[in-house]
Amino acid sequence: MPDHLLQDRAGLPEAERALQEAWRAKYAPEVKELIVRREVPSPKLTLIVISYKAKDYLIECLQHARGQTAALDVPFEILLADSGGIEHLRPRSAPLVDVELRLTDGIPLNAARNAAIAWARGEYVAFIDDDGLIAPTFVEVVCRVFQDPRIAAMRGRIIPKEHPYFCTLAGHYDRGDDVVDDVLATEGHMAIRRGVYLSTGGFPDQFYGAEGVYLVYRIAKDFPELRVVYVPDLLMRHDYFDSWENFIWKTRKYRRIRREVGGMEPDPEFLRYLDAYLARRKPHRRLTVEQTVALGLLKAVRWGVQRLPAWAVGQR
Repeated sequence: MPDHLLQDRAGLPEAERALQEAWRAKYAPEVKELIVRREVPSPKLTLIVISYKAKDYLIECLQHARGQTAALDVPFEILLADSGGIEHLRPRSAPLVDVELRLTDGIPLNAARNAAIAWARGEYVAFIDDDGLIAPTFVEVVCRVFQDPRIAAMRGRIIPKEHPYFCTLAGHYDRGDDVVDDVLATEGHMAIRRGVYLSTGGFPDQFYGAEGVYLVYRIAKDFPELRVVYVPDLLMRHDYFDSWENFIWKTRKYRRIRREVGGMEPDPEFLRYLDAYLARRKPHRRLTVEQTVALGLLKAVRWGVQRLPAWAVGQR
């Protein structure tokens, strides 16, 4: 159980305070230590980075989170949820974060996200992949979009970092130049009102894949008057795959997502919602000729990988 009690933000609604207490009680067994490097008074936004066995890319991620254009205008905090394996980076990560939440080693990703939400204090919270590089205007855009009280959550546009051809398989990364209603298909590049996240139950702890669809499903049920949107100005650089090994692992894992989600979530209404989303035609940016060729080749390789036995490609 964390020893240091962070001060709640000013004006925290009582309903959110009660949910916060329940969430902290639930996830306290997963928290080994809470370290406050710098306490930001009443943060408007908490940027959450979940990291497990990260490499140097984590430092670059945190540097981009720290270097925001709104730094002098908007009080925001950076919370690093450490799931283990990043001890070698702590001397360099410590000056870049405000709060470190050291969790049970290897805790499932969504359980780590939920634990982080329990100790986040911003009115808004954002999840950032530890190998993603957000634009300097990230905080500015989040706060601007949330000025519309009808918006519960948003996801942004992702552009390639180093591997543009691998990213052609990620049609959900770039929905084009218009703000449109969408699901939270980029869970590592999104923002949400903290009260909404807590009220809906957040991401299911054991899900891997489809958790963003599930959260939007819950928002639609509990807050039908609110919207979840894709915001093209909310930018991140990130690679869908960064190696052939990662390509093979993701290909085989994502093939099983629909079956695994069905086994974990017995709600037939959600499964119908998920199937309808997967079948729906969605906007995406037009590819160049080179990208179209690369996409065709990658789809052919993916088709072959999906049909190989597990022993033939190894296990991650």
